[in-house]
Amino acid sequence: MYSKLVKSIFIISCGLSLYSHSVDITFGSIEVIEFNSDVIGAREISLYQPYSIEINSQTRFIIFQDGQMLFDASRSWNKQEWRLDETFLELNNENIRPNMVIIGVNSANKSGKEFFDNTNRYLEYFPKQAVEYMDTGFVRFGYDRMANKPRYQYLDFVVKELIPFLEIRYDTTLNRQNLGIMGASMGALAALNAILEYPDLFGFAGCFSTHWVGIKPLEYLTLMFRKNIKGDQKTIDALVEYVRDMIPNLDSHQLYFDRGTAGLDKSYRDPQIRIDSILEKSSIDFESLVFEGEDHQEKFWAKRFKAWLVKMQERMCRLQDYYSLMIEMYPDQITR
Repeated sequence: MYSKLVKSIFIISCGLSLYSHSVDITFGSIEVIEFNSDVIGAREISLYQPYSIEINSQTRFIIFQDGQMLFDASRSWNKQEWRLDETFLELNNENIRPNMVIIGVNSANKSGKEFFDNTNRYLEYFPKQAVEYMDTGFVRFGYDRMANKPRYQYLDFVVKELIPFLEIRYDTTLNRQNLGIMGASMGALAALNAILEYPDLFGFAGCFSTHWVGIKPLEYLTLMFRKNIKGDQKTIDALVEYVRDMIPNLDSHQLYFDRGTAGLDKSYRDPQIRIDSILEKSSIDFESLVFEGEDHQEKFWAKRFKAWLVKMQERMCRLQDYYSLMIEMYPDQITR
């Protein structure tokens, strides 16, 4: 699809470099690169393939926020992980082998100082378009001053830099038929933002424990001293109205939401119910699940991701069976 010269020029322009160290995985293969983005700066990206399956039209690509939390707990801030490699190993032992590539994009955590890293991550992942739905006042002023700065335009990085790189790297075309995006908490908001703004590019979004509640200015200023936050109603209202206006852009897309009932996840109940009400009035294929007693941790998201994968694989098998049947019934009208 792309010539070797084009590939070389793109790689040089992105300033890509392979790391000498490796991520500790138990199954599959992984390549770790540093992507020198013109938008968000240098960012570590993990390219993971669970199985040695040829990249083809059936391959699904999933971009994950917070890539440092996916595979190796020793490299995460809280020593937890999504256990993606162990999950695919378990599925392999159950004869379930999704044809999939996982792209883990590390969050903004270069400084090593938790307060500044959390701040940068929050501002990168927050849907910038939702700011327009906020009433004038201190909250909107803060978002306008900070979230809209060029270095926080994470979605621009994904669409204008990362996806073109992936198309060259895997010699394929990415679109809503084969590309999805996922994340948890603020990463879930980023995933939803992506599919709402680019429905022709993303076909599905997975939103685990979506952080609808934002953060109050005072909570933000004292973030380093807090274990929990209550959030901000103005931010909730703005996000809900933003989703309400953008949902008509989706049709056959798939949306997945979930939440727990303990810890920070407890605060997601009411806004998620409002979002579910909007989706129920649409024709979108969506799922919104509640997990009693679970809170805001990777160990719970890991379990839910495995369940989602199994469902997706069953769905893909049904679609493939349907496609094969259509070819048998209409051999002259349908081409492979």
